[in-house]
Amino acid sequence: MQADEFMEPSARNIKLVIAYDGSAYHGWQKQAEGFITIQQCLEEAAARVVGHPVTVNGAGRTDAGVHATGQGANFFTTNRAIPLRGLRRAINAKLPRDIAVCSAAQVTPAFHASTWALGKTYRYRIHIAPDRPVLLAHQVYHYWRSLDAQLMRQAAVRLLGRHDFRGLATSAEVRQDTVRRLWRCDIGEEGPEIHITVEGDGFLYNMVRNLVGTLIEIGRGKWPPQRIDRILATCDRRLAGPTAPAEGLCLVAVHYPPGLEVAGDEAVAED
Repeated sequence: MQADEFMEPSARNIKLVIAYDGSAYHGWQKQAEGFITIQQCLEEAAARVVGHPVTVNGAGRTDAGVHATGQGANFFTTNRAIPLRGLRRAINAKLPRDIAVCSAAQVTPAFHASTWALGKTYRYRIHIAPDRPVLLAHQVYHYWRSLDAQLMRQAAVRLLGRHDFRGLATSAEVRQDTVRRLWRCDIGEEGPEIHITVEGDGFLYNMVRNLVGTLIEIGRGKWPPQRIDRILATCDRRLAGPTAPAEGLCLVAVHYPPGLEVAGDEAVAED
């Protein structure tokens, strides 16, 4: 049974904001039997609460090992008896401890978590130290060599604006339109960590991890910041750096138009 079967006047369209540690999962999207995913866990938990099968639509398909603090999602339900706060808490009670629904809101029936997204924010954490950060092993990319954050900033600013980012996409990317706009690419330093925060209107397959891998090569002095210009001009993936590991990446937020909530019921259920 698909979510579209519940798109009727009596159905509620529920928008979720979800956080998860992706270490134990094979990414967001449901896969073949035997592979546990975030989407699968959410659908099973929500179905047990509302009393019918649901399809949870995600804003994006994070890869295995990638985390989120602000993944967007939505599903339809004909169950109108459970208020939003109770619905959110009941779903959380049936989810694994490394997945949580941060907020729930009833939104316009036309809303879809993927197609209505205006942009996304990702953050990548690089831990720079000789010794492995054992307690952060699944949250950061451990890089044992020093990196020049200023060189990385000089490269990052060249990524801002509207460009064809095919040279920073993985060869598995099948979309024909590879032009995207980045309006933020910040390099921050927090203790032994470098944080790369990227915000844009959309991202290609593995684009952020390839971007990070390229900035690392520049930060360690292998290439000058101008290398970015060549990658963007030629769209040649071979000129870019390696794909950075999944564990350092987190989907921080998905950005949507304001005013999606439906009047009545609780506007938004969150703690």
